[in-house]
Amino acid sequence: MRADNSLLLGLDTAGSSCSVAIIDKGQVLVSRSETMRRGQSERLLPIVQDLLEETGKDLMDMDGFAVTTGPGGFTGVRIGLAAAQGFALACNKPLVGVNNFEVLARGVPSDEKGVETQIVVIIDAKRADLFVQSFDSKLKPLMEPFSVLPEDLNNKLPSGHLLLVGDGIDQAIDELKQSGRKITISRSSSNADAQNLLLCVMEQDLFNKENQSVEPLYLRAPDVSLPKDKTIF
Repeated sequence: MRADNSLLLGLDTAGSSCSVAIIDKGQVLVSRSETMRRGQSERLLPIVQDLLEETGKDLMDMDGFAVTTGPGGFTGVRIGLAAAQGFALACNKPLVGVNNFEVLARGVPSDEKGVETQIVVIIDAKRADLFVQSFDSKLKPLMEPFSVLPEDLNNKLPSGHLLLVGDGIDQAIDELKQSGRKITISRSSSNADAQNLLLCVMEQDLFNKENQSVEPLYLRAPDVSLPKDKTIF
């Protein structure tokens, strides 16, 4: 299936927003993103329904679906994955996933991507640490995603000009500035956007890649503790 010749719906609820977009033959028909740290489960389906009505489309009209796979809030990641998997199963259409680092990097405007610029995506992990991955100006990953404390981030990154994007920048910026290196904050959105998700899907031709597996990207274990007064069998 060629993504650039298809009708696709994309979802993102992994971060601090709820975002939905629909593209047809490479053209964005509609896109909506609402900032929220909680409540994606209540807003996602109404937004999907609104956009379907706006375009005069139905879920069954879709040729495929896409979803962000994290990292982000555990609940948010699961909400998006469950909805996208449900749509794909009900419509018997393919589903692909893209991690939030790639989607955020894709949203950086082209005029900010200098040849020597390192795009550093910093995601708020909702704890003391940050989720981080860096890319070159052509969006090729320079390292695997990792979790790090703000004070240790500078030593984890290659030298050079840093172009920062993501909702975790405020937690890292003071430490990075102390390093004396050149730093720019992108004017792009700090939250992943379903429109950029679908553009990633098209540019990477994901529907035609073999062994596609849509799995959540978790960079640490869930913060869950078992009750002390109960025996778990």
